[in-house]
Amino acid sequence: MRKLSNLRNSLYLAFLMSSIILSVIFLPERIVSDQKGVKFSFLFDDMIDGKRVVLFDLSSKKDVPEDAEVVILKGDPRFWDPHTLAKKLEGKWIGIVEFDPSYNFARKVALLKEDGLFFRIHTVKSEEIKKMNLDEDALFHRYRRAVLERSVEVLWMRNIEWKDRLVERLTEYFKGNITTFPTPPQPAPHFPKWMFLIPPLFLLASLDPRLLFITVLLPFSEEWFVSLLFSIGTLGAYFIPKKKWLKVLSFLLLSISLSLSLSDVYHLNQILDFRGIKLSLVLLPGVIFLKGFWKNRKNWKKYLPLLLLSVPVGVYYVMRSGNIGLVLSLERKIRDWLESALVIRPRFKEIVCYPFFWLEGFREYDFFRESFGSIALVSMFNTFCHIKTPILVSLYRSSLGILIGYAFFFVLHLILNRFLTSK
Repeated sequence: MRKLSNLRNSLYLAFLMSSIILSVIFLPERIVSDQKGVKFSFLFDDMIDGKRVVLFDLSSKKDVPEDAEVVILKGDPRFWDPHTLAKKLEGKWIGIVEFDPSYNFARKVALLKEDGLFFRIHTVKSEEIKKMNLDEDALFHRYRRAVLERSVEVLWMRNIEWKDRLVERLTEYFKGNITTFPTPPQPAPHFPKWMFLIPPLFLLASLDPRLLFITVLLPFSEEWFVSLLFSIGTLGAYFIPKKKWLKVLSFLLLSISLSLSLSDVYHLNQILDFRGIKLSLVLLPGVIFLKGFWKNRKNWKKYLPLLLLSVPVGVYYVMRSGNIGLVLSLERKIRDWLESALVIRPRFKEIVCYPFFWLEGFREYDFFRESFGSIALVSMFNTFCHIKTPILVSLYRSSLGILIGYAFFFVLHLILNRFLTSK
């Protein structure tokens, strides 16, 4: 047992050392790449002339104009195959509009073209402005967030009431980062990205050497191998270190390794996504919850109300991790206020869950507390799963989550101590 414990500690130490060394060496190059990715340009309605710049409706059978240099894809791709369209668009710039029905199809076309002539577009339609009752400040935050947090290359400014004012504000805010249309995608750093798979392999081996069996996936699908490697790695980052500050550090280092390992052109520009986001969000909290529930299975009736409550909460939690989650008007205003004050908004999940991560002493209900608290750590990991986000932004956001979350824990700890002492 002692030999096994020593081996586990050695492998975990190898994870810490390798991830720290690799990050120190190669993180600056990724930061330089991200700085280039903040460059963007404006697109206005009158620039889409139907000749050089074409808005191509994928729900139509019309062909792509041969003389077009820039083709912006939109609409539901009813009549087009991505391979066919990719051949037609070789040598032409294609625009990929966020949150449009064409979005996933357009990304496939960009991937198949293999010429790097693509750019992402963020825009807000007039009907969306009316439906969500967006004002000038809300639109400014939307466009600002698209550049700062997603490195979008083009902002399509529609003919709306605040267009000129928004352009003026964005130009002032991103002074020196505006280029001519179309802005090319973010370039990838040149470091060997496979090296960042080494730290999580050490972490898996320290958790259980048999988990290294997932390496058999590598020859068949590198994407799925990386997804499983880092998602399962979250279990090692939590269960191997005993001290809580080491758990936080382990998650941070694992998250940085993930972001650097996928720092290629297609992930940096959101043509490809990290596939393990949903799995990583539920794996650790689920394992902690099931382990605790199994340990206390004899008293399962006592936990039934909390168990029934956890199901809808869990579904809502997973849904809110994507772009389909409902954001209420009040919450949107709070988000915008936080961004104005802190530049980057910390994640609410971390602010709420970190206090429960640090708290202890819930006795037989402690596995509920621990499972809920672990959401803060997987939320941090989730931040770095969005490779398109500049890594300094992810580091800053995660630091805010830790600091604000710990501040809430400190206040809550004082209140509970005072309450329990008075009792």
